Amino acid sequence: MLISIIIPTYNCANLLEKTLESLCQQSLQTECFEVIVADDGSSDNTEELVKSFASRLNIGYCFQPDLGFRAASARNLGSQQAVGEYLFYLDSGVVLEQHALQIHLAEMERNPDHIQIGFCHGFEEHFVANNTFSQLLDSNDFNTLFDSLTQQDSNLDCRQQLLNQIGHMRGFDTHPWLFFWGGHLFGKTSDFVEAGGFDENFTHWGGEDVELGLRLFNAGHKFTLLLDAKAYHIPHPKADTAGSEATHNNCHYIHDKHQLPITKRMLAESWEDIVRSVS
Repeated sequence: MLISIIIPTYNCANLLEKTLESLCQQSLQTECFEVIVADDGSSDNTEELVKSFASRLNIGYCFQPDLGFRAASARNLGSQQAVGEYLFYLDSGVVLEQHALQIHLAEMERNPDHIQIGFCHGFEEHFVANNTFSQLLDSNDFNTLFDSLTQQDSNLDCRQQLLNQIGHMRGFDTHPWLFFWGGHLFGKTSDFVEAGGFDENFTHWGGEDVELGLRLFNAGHKFTLLLDAKAYHIPHPKADTAGSEATHNNCHYIHDKHQLPITKRMLAESWEDIVRSVS
């Protein structure tokens, strides 16, 4: 098995269905990858949905009780069941362009020691309602969806928008872990395992992915920003609604854990301002 795709989810079967449909349409043969849906305590029909894809995907399901927002724990639970050489962390509600998995593998052949960060068209740090592509999504017409997305700069991932505004990649080259967001990540299973996986002390949205990226960066890993592996994030409210106070607390936790000048800056500056400051 080459790739294990880990999808954390919580009470969003309708979004998960679109993610799984996009995996069914991949040009990479289904024998080359497995899908593990890591359920953070859903009470909807998530398990039944996963079972309905069993004839089309090599798909597994794991469940943990609903004890609040535990995406880090769910990702780790799914990773423990993975048998692939590579781990692909993909969020519910993210659909992949049909060649995305092949593109990730091709990049691994070129840079086998790099961890890949993928962007997601349509992703904003804060929820913005957008039904522009609802008809294409309803019909699972993902090829037309991605053809349309490439023509609309307004639907770029907010991280890519920032890099385009700055006009250079130095912020990414210097602090790639600030771009290490959990919706679209790809790397060697052994690298994620050796880093210790996601820190399960994060119990509100945001930070657990960036903190893992920081640990990987400090351990000497290199990162590739892989724009060719296209993905689309279906706009939807976050499952955790704790808001800015929780985000601030997560930044404090990261600094308390790492005690670095750069993590101290996170207490007073946004990630965008830190990236902009790199000249």
